[in-house]
Amino acid sequence: MVGGGGDALSSSLPPHVEAWLDGILAAPDGLREVVDKLQSLGSNVWLVGGCVRDLLAEKGRAPHDVDLAVDVEPAVMLEGFGAMAIDTGSAFGTVTLKASGGGEPFQATTLRIDGTYVDGRRPEDVELVTDIALDLARRDLTINAMAIDLGDRRLVDLHGGRSDLRAGRLRAVGLAEERLEEDALRILRVYRFASSAPPYHPKWTVDGPLRAALRQQAPGLRQIPAERIWGEMSRLFDAPLADVGLAMMHEDGVLHDLLTDRHPSAAGLEGFRGERGRADERMALMLSERSGPEIEEALRAMTAPKRVVQRVRRLVALMHTPPPTSAQEVRVMRYRWGRDTDVLLRLVGVMEGLGIARGWT
Repeated sequence: MVGGGGDALSSSLPPHVEAWLDGILAAPDGLREVVDKLQSLGSNVWLVGGCVRDLLAEKGRAPHDVDLAVDVEPAVMLEGFGAMAIDTGSAFGTVTLKASGGGEPFQATTLRIDGTYVDGRRPEDVELVTDIALDLARRDLTINAMAIDLGDRRLVDLHGGRSDLRAGRLRAVGLAEERLEEDALRILRVYRFASSAPPYHPKWTVDGPLRAALRQQAPGLRQIPAERIWGEMSRLFDAPLADVGLAMMHEDGVLHDLLTDRHPSAAGLEGFRGERGRADERMALMLSERSGPEIEEALRAMTAPKRVVQRVRRLVALMHTPPPTSAQEVRVMRYRWGRDTDVLLRLVGVMEGLGIARGWT
């Protein structure tokens, strides 16, 4: 394993993060046992990635996942934990660890630097290291390149991630062009982050060099398998500020190749701003000018699940229902629309606001 001479800038943790650590390390799910065992094997242990970002961003929000970084090799973890360790990717440094009392397992990954990216998707190989600074330098955005040292309980922030989080700014670690060229899917991840709600501002701003790199590296998305594209796009459409992220994609010439050349404002997506879990409705608005077969072709090209394809097709078809002119027609319409009645009334309301539909109000 390789060390390094980098000095990781560290600072004390906010009180709410200290309180969360006290709680989770005392919880019966076994994290304390796993961390203690790793330390007994001679490893330092850090919390990394989205867990740290989410902890610093919102006082009342508990992270969904707890990812650990360590500075011992996977073989040490596999031997030391024995039957409580699962090799889930030791070639890339990752081992899944379980506590004796059961509960959810924890993923621990040895600090690493990535080798050459040969296909714009993944590194050809990785090199295991012992310096947290080297590991953080390979990550995509500064807000994702922070760590919490569980030994001294200090925040490691080499790239200004905490200040970017406070400023509502998305900025690449190092050179933006290099980060996006390494893995083109990071392009969509940036737009997805731009579709999420920042903790201190109405919406994210994207750093100038990163925005320029998004446009420059967009052709690299052609190398990405459709199922990975759908994984990011489905989460983007679900996000509360999806219209913001999609507008950026439209302006950068990315949306046209993936789904449609329609601008989100022309489709009325602002009508669902701030709401989570409205992916189907937003897709229906974006594709409301397409025929059923065209909708199916566009969504299946991204490997959207059959359920999504069918529901979006149904919503679009019903959005073009003529407004009822009698009580009988209202009853028939409500029967046809079923449990989608309330959302369809919102959708046709959006279309009426755009001048596409008339006679509903």
